Amino acid sequence: MITKHYTHISLLLILAGFGSCRNIEQLQQTPAVLPTEWCLHQPCWMYKNIIISQPTSSILVYFLAALTLWLAYYFYSTHNEQQSRYWWGISLLLGGLGAAAAGTSFQAFGYMIKCAGKATCSLTGWWEVVYNVLTVGGAGALLIAISYTCMSAKGQKWSRIYALYSTSIYTVICLTGAFLPNAFLVSFEALILATLPAYFVIIGLNIFQYKKSPSPVLLRLLVCWALLAIVFCAYYWYAVNGFTQQLWKQGVWFSENDVLHLMMLFWCLYVYFILEKWISDNKLNLN
Repeated sequence: MITKHYTHISLLLILAGFGSCRNIEQLQQTPAVLPTEWCLHQPCWMYKNIIISQPTSSILVYFLAALTLWLAYYFYSTHNEQQSRYWWGISLLLGGLGAAAAGTSFQAFGYMIKCAGKATCSLTGWWEVVYNVLTVGGAGALLIAISYTCMSAKGQKWSRIYALYSTSIYTVICLTGAFLPNAFLVSFEALILATLPAYFVIIGLNIFQYKKSPSPVLLRLLVCWALLAIVFCAYYWYAVNGFTQQLWKQGVWFSENDVLHLMMLFWCLYVYFILEKWISDNKLNLN
């Protein structure tokens, strides 16, 4: 029953909150950006009356979304009643859908969503709310997946409970931020704070288990988390140093989001070529 609730709760709450997300358009960028200035800060391509923002970045993020969704299908189609593989598939499914939603708002149709027909461009929109909720749901699903490989039945139960309630609570918080509106509650920073507990539990558990009893599956999982940490460190390093703006002044567009998406492609390849064959239930023979 909890599986059914978990897989549907994010979408149901998002649909319930669409009306409140109209208020989110009141949030403005700082400093304010006029629609006529949008394409001064990033590359744009016009097709008829549609302005496509960051066309190369859009291709990259949609390719990442497609690869992640394919990987989700692969895990699902080969799960063979293995709950760990099933929940890896759920996590990747939510992550792939989230990447597509993020690419739609942050990249491809950013102008059309945030600027078209407005006096000043909005800070965010409901596409990004969808991305936030799906990402938190994906982190919870990953915790469940790891629990079936590395935890006892009790740990699996608490992982399912945590994933369900953390996703539900964050969804309410995010929709509240859209309704008020409140920029922090719908921000990327709040999203990171919401996902960190699940990742801390996963990483801490795997480190403890590896120190206690090293095994090939734990080693590969730790490499997986290390690669993920490198991805986000590279993203923040690139963003903090302002490399996006420096390159754009020279007519070259390669943003911190491009760094994130490009490196996540390699992370997906690691999961498929290296980690996938080691994912199965109760791999550590826990009772």
